[in-house]
Amino acid sequence: MLETLTRLFSPFRLMKDVNRGSFEERAAAHRHNRRLRGELPPCMLRWAFSCSIAIALTAFFDALGGSSVASGPPNVFVLLAAACATFIACGVCVLFVTAYVYFYLAHSEI
Repeated sequence: MLETLTRLFSPFRLMKDVNRGSFEERAAAHRHNRRLRGELPPCMLRWAFSCSIAIALTAFFDALGGSSVASGPPNVFVLLAAACATFIACGVCVLFVTAYVYFYLAHSEI
């Protein structure tokens, strides 16, 4: 199950390292990565969909947590809302990095 999720949400496992080897090996790795850049937009859509679900869950858990400020331990729903919000922040970072890599591979030449 975890391997399937990794395949769905991380296309970078297919990419090759362009910083190792001779010039020809690095050029071949770059061409390989350019051919695989088509895998990036569907991955970005999966991340965007996951973030939109996390946004809905954050609002839902925040509403369940209530707005009263208590001096006791935090409500479990507030913690769940914070966990979803943390996922959103990480997901947005992944979206930016993936979009940068896509545009770099689409417009770079070797």
